[in-house]
Amino acid sequence: MADQHIEIRPITEDEWPGWEHSAARAFGEHSDPVMQAFIRSITEIERILDAFQNGGVVGSAASHTFELTVPGAHVPFPFVDIVTVQPTHRRRGPLIRMMRQQMEDFRERGEFVTGLTASESSIYSRYGWGIAVWGEDWSISREHTIMSCAPAPSGETRLVDPDEMRQIWPGVYDRVRRDRGSMFNISDV
Repeated sequence: MADQHIEIRPITEDEWPGWEHSAARAFGEHSDPVMQAFIRSITEIERILDAFQNGGVVGSAASHTFELTVPGAHVPFPFVDIVTVQPTHRRRGPLIRMMRQQMEDFRERGEFVTGLTASESSIYSRYGWGIAVWGEDWSISREHTIMSCAPAPSGETRLVDPDEMRQIWPGVYDRVRRDRGSMFNISDV
């Protein structure tokens, strides 16, 4: 039975600690200062919708801003994350209301392609989500693997240590992902 006393809205900066604590609890984790600092560094407050009841967080649906490479373009790609409903509020309507509001927000922002990974994948078809890929296992005979247009070698190859890799990898990844379908941008975090 839906509970009409549950309010769905974006959180404020002041409400972030309550959201983080509630999200950790929903995933069976303990909230600690190190994890709080990390989660806050990658969280866009304006992209978190919460379900509130009596001033407490009872559900959440967050998203992250990415860009997805598709044939001929790069499109906005909100990645849905940290979708929770506290056990005390399941089957009372907050999840469907958060999912609807989140999709409306995406549409208003001009974001028409989205994705998520789900810890409970069986529930998301109720909200309009579908499975993109069950899995893949390809084999191809060696005689069919010759490249039609072999790349011309250029540049050089060298070994780098982990600290240098952290500095140069984002630029390498970004150059490659701009021309390859289904890759999305990554943050500096």
